[in-house]
Amino acid sequence: MEQKYSAPVDKVFALLTDAKWLEARSAALGELSATVKAKKAAGGVTVTMRRRVKRDLPALVAKVMSSEADLVFEETWHAESEGGRTGTLTMDAIGQPVKMSAEFELVPAGKGCIYRITHTCKCSVPLLGGAVAKFAQGQVEAGCVEEFAYLVDYVRKNK
Repeated sequence: MEQKYSAPVDKVFALLTDAKWLEARSAALGELSATVKAKKAAGGVTVTMRRRVKRDLPALVAKVMSSEADLVFEETWHAESEGGRTGTLTMDAIGQPVKMSAEFELVPAGKGCIYRITHTCKCSVPLLGGAVAKFAQGQVEAGCVEEFAYLVDYVRKNK
């Protein structure tokens, strides 16, 4: 997945690593709660988030997952020599059989930047795991599209 922003890498990176901004984004996107911490170290930032979400689940998925979940994220951002950023993300759905990981990059593009992210979801449930992981992947990507759109709108309104 990728999204182009009309703001430079530094501005987008500052938002994506700002705990208060991330909490506000979560609330605006309808999550039940969110707490975020950001810790800077050696040119990078580690962002930890705990978000409570509620989702409608198809019957098959509802057999192994709850519609309300606490999600724990850890993003690790690194500085790159060409003005961009790269990083990794892990997500654990507490008490649920699903885990997600991702690799991402934020790179300069003209006067703005491009954010690219690739997600991988896994489910530990035998037999149903593939279907559950596929559903979770769709949910993660739909949420990412909403997060992209929120940031596009925020940048447009706060030039």
